[in-house]
Amino acid sequence: MKRLSSFSKFNFFADYQPEHFTLEEKKLLKPFFSNSDKPVFAVSGLPSIVLGALVGRHSQSPDSMRRVFLDEFVKSSEVLAKFQESSIGRQEFLDITRANSFLGKFFGDYGHDSLAATVPLVLGFERVSQLGAKGIEDIRIGLSPIERSTRYGFFGRKQRGQYSYARNPVIMASSYARLYEETINAALDLYVQIQKPVAKAYRKKFPKEDKRAIKRMTFDAIRVLLVAGNFTNLGAMINGQAAEQMIIKLKASELSEHREIGRMLEEEIAKLAPALVQRIRGDFGEKTKAYRVHQRQESRKLAEKYLPDTKAEKTPKGVTLTNYDGDGEARVIAKILWPGCNLSNQQVLKAVDKLSEKNKVHIVNRYLSQRPDRRAKPGRPFEEATLSFQIVCRFAEWRDLQRNRILTPYWRRLNYDLGIDIGEDLEEFGFGNVVQEKLESLTEAHAIIAKDYPAEAQYMVAFGALMPYLITLNFRELVHIAELRTSSGTHKGYAQVASEMARQAKEVYPLLGKTFQFVNW
Repeated sequence: MKRLSSFSKFNFFADYQPEHFTLEEKKLLKPFFSNSDKPVFAVSGLPSIVLGALVGRHSQSPDSMRRVFLDEFVKSSEVLAKFQESSIGRQEFLDITRANSFLGKFFGDYGHDSLAATVPLVLGFERVSQLGAKGIEDIRIGLSPIERSTRYGFFGRKQRGQYSYARNPVIMASSYARLYEETINAALDLYVQIQKPVAKAYRKKFPKEDKRAIKRMTFDAIRVLLVAGNFTNLGAMINGQAAEQMIIKLKASELSEHREIGRMLEEEIAKLAPALVQRIRGDFGEKTKAYRVHQRQESRKLAEKYLPDTKAEKTPKGVTLTNYDGDGEARVIAKILWPGCNLSNQQVLKAVDKLSEKNKVHIVNRYLSQRPDRRAKPGRPFEEATLSFQIVCRFAEWRDLQRNRILTPYWRRLNYDLGIDIGEDLEEFGFGNVVQEKLESLTEAHAIIAKDYPAEAQYMVAFGALMPYLITLNFRELVHIAELRTSSGTHKGYAQVASEMARQAKEVYPLLGKTFQFVNW
């Protein structure tokens, strides 16, 4: 395998061209954004309601967060000037130095991690790839991300004559640069070309649907041609403790994009709260990063050593329940009863074992009987039962499932090993062959480039590629996913995955079946 001796000279964001802001606009941005010329920045000083609206609106717009702020949330430069003139600066009014010193001592020196969890941060990420976004979102606690949706937005717009996707510097410096660009460009050309014909076909098939629904269906169908390298924008609210973990995880990644995002994020947070990055810049940060790299490398080495003669089986598309807790139902019912008595947990479990099936079902159903809708969660007792699934679905659907927080996910490098799936609708509308051809071209080009650059070749993997995904989660989380991902307007692909997970869970936990009250089967 050809590997470059060092990636340090290959800057992933070297071709990043800052958005043009006038001097007046920069003046408006300065009090609230840590910079106006980098793809990663922090936001501060805005009211909570404006922060929430800004992050939400940004996820629906092709424009940058800073542009959305200027165009939609700033009344005028005159109003800001009056505000600034009539108030003293934050640095003069607040003892920021003392606050950082306090955090530095108790969080950085004494290790009181919970203190950092009280520090809220709002972060913006512009022009990151789909892979970059997945790396950012891979924090399960303390993070609330929202990214521009490929289901509601058009991703075929060109900037300076080029489609917006990651041209990885490692690949672009190799002999594969032309193959990489030409193959992705051809797929995106088709994405653009079939958008209007597919929308027309949906309008004919569903004449009563409104424009928004037709738009969503169209982008759902044609996004199989997008690739993991396609750029997106992302906004996130995160606490300081989670931000520390995010930075370390990103800096330990094998992808230069992740590493550079991690470094930029560290720099921007340091401008607002230096204490939050104090440990990262010390011995702790370097050792923890090295440990994460060690884990990734050892996983591959151990697999090569102990699984060399095991032939890979064909993994079928769909959902497979691989493991579950046989005592889960009894523990759920025991935890429903426990708060209402003065018995020990063991006593309650023994009592539950003696109950009839009819009484157990009655307990579960009564406990759930007043639940008004899916947003009212079933209750913590249902966290007592755990399940593990193997899911094979398209990268498009996996992206949506990956964002669910409280579960244990596993995935590998993206590739085409399990094939592609263009979807039924494109076949029905007569675009099956041409879309299949473009995805097969991407598959072939990926195989060629991945021989030398397996990590970087991931940017070529299309949304229509099938990939394996393992998750372990508790029953309560499964109810949340199943009800959320089968609600009105959701994508058929992950609605099928979510409902099948729920169906298989009902088979092994029949007493808990009533819990899936708001699943659209």
